[in-house]
Amino acid sequence: MSEQLIQKYDLTLATPECHPNVDWYRAFIKLSNDITEVLPYLNAEFDGANYDHGGKILLWANKNKKYAFRPCEIAIVPVETREEAQRLFNNIVSLVNEIWLRRDEIKPNFEDKKAPPNVLSIYNLLPKTNCRECGFTCMAFATALRTDFSKLSLCPYLSEKNYANLVS
Repeated sequence: MSEQLIQKYDLTLATPECHPNVDWYRAFIKLSNDITEVLPYLNAEFDGANYDHGGKILLWANKNKKYAFRPCEIAIVPVETREEAQRLFNNIVSLVNEIWLRRDEIKPNFEDKKAPPNVLSIYNLLPKTNCRECGFTCMAFATALRTDFSKLSLCPYLSEKNYANLVS
């Protein structure tokens, strides 16, 4: 098993479409081959990964960078320079190849890990009155609740049952 999974790729940098004046880029590498088979192994090895087996995508955050692994592409944000992008891609390609070479020692994890609900989905469960009984406006509360579920009880108008249905 000495064959590297990722052998050739092309690097591209792009500014985010929704923020054309930012001082960082989205970096993409277009892979010469499909890496779908390694995704369950990455899911097993990467702490906090968000994996969608059916959708063939794995999302992972590491050291203030966000990675998206798709069958023939890896994306990283934010990236400030081409040199940083090249360094990050060299590192991630080495890591993916190393995990691929060790795949016989790793139990693949095919379990999907659902991402936290998006802020708008949470906001839609709220009364949208900005009463501040929870200490926040409704939008700020939805944002806070997305990452800190312990705040759920702060809003007297949010049904725990509705929220549970959203996150399950």
